Amino acid sequence: MKKTKKLLACLIAAATMFTMGSTAFAEEAEKPTTYTDQSKVTIKKQYNLEGQGTSPAENFKFTVAKTGVSDSAITNLEDMPEISVGDIHFDENSESTVSASTDITLPQYNSVGVYTYTITEKPGKTAGVTYDSSPVELKVTVVDDNGDLKRIVSLKKDGTKLSDDVNAFTNIYRAGTLDISKNVDGNLGDKNKYFAFDVTLNGQIDKDTAKSFSVGKTSYGKNPETITTGVKTTFYLKHGETLDIKNLPYGLTYTVEEHDYTTKEGYTTTVNKKDGRTLENQTVKNGTEKAEFINYKNNDKIDTGVNLTTLPYILVFAGVIVIAGAAFITRRRKYED
Repeated sequence: MKKTKKLLACLIAAATMFTMGSTAFAEEAEKPTTYTDQSKVTIKKQYNLEGQGTSPAENFKFTVAKTGVSDSAITNLEDMPEISVGDIHFDENSESTVSASTDITLPQYNSVGVYTYTITEKPGKTAGVTYDSSPVELKVTVVDDNGDLKRIVSLKKDGTKLSDDVNAFTNIYRAGTLDISKNVDGNLGDKNKYFAFDVTLNGQIDKDTAKSFSVGKTSYGKNPETITTGVKTTFYLKHGETLDIKNLPYGLTYTVEEHDYTTKEGYTTTVNKKDGRTLENQTVKNGTEKAEFINYKNNDKIDTGVNLTTLPYILVFAGVIVIAGAAFITRRRKYED
């Protein structure tokens, strides 16, 4: 009997402790959560340079669309508070990667709810620049925190949440160099002669292309230091030289034509190992574009003044004369002795 009473007392004590613990857990779970109000959000952008050159200055612009509202007294998208995203500007830069950002100041909300916006980069027209077409989702959750409405912000791109150190948008500028080289071959090829080339650069119709590009120096002192887009420009090169035109955006086209040295001077011309003297409407799409010109002039029948077909007989005749002369001298000495 005593054991039964003790067991009952233990059960009552355990039940009391469990009830007290449950009450404590309930009180802890019911403790209100405090929120930090976010009045602004930062949009980060990265601008990459690929290939050879300098990324041009660029002002990147954005549009914002209201795309969702829920759990709010507002039911129409048009009635959602407005937000706007400022431009992100980059100066001309030769670094492979540069970054910049802009802050979005969030409006005040008069109702709790979940407000969703879509931020899209406007495609620009700068030649060689790839624009980021993947939008960013900005979600503002407005909660009631003891009578105060507070904003909680999240950013997503392609379904993945963006952390504070991740770029929301990335752009790439791609540019290359055009190398025009000259080599002269053949026993009559003049390696000190300057050969003339006409070079024309053309931008894309729907793109903004730089007005001029810098040109590397060669031994011909009067070569232009720049070339203007859309203008045929003449340069001179001699054997072993290369003329380089730098920072040409991908998509730009070029034509290189060597002047005619065949009709009057007898040179045979190849460009990039193919017969001809013109490389026409080529598109820049690599780090280095090559236009390799070779001029060949040779004479397999050089007039030496001797008919090579009778040369062996002449040599035999000369040998006979030498032997006869030697025999005559030897016999005369014997006679004199």
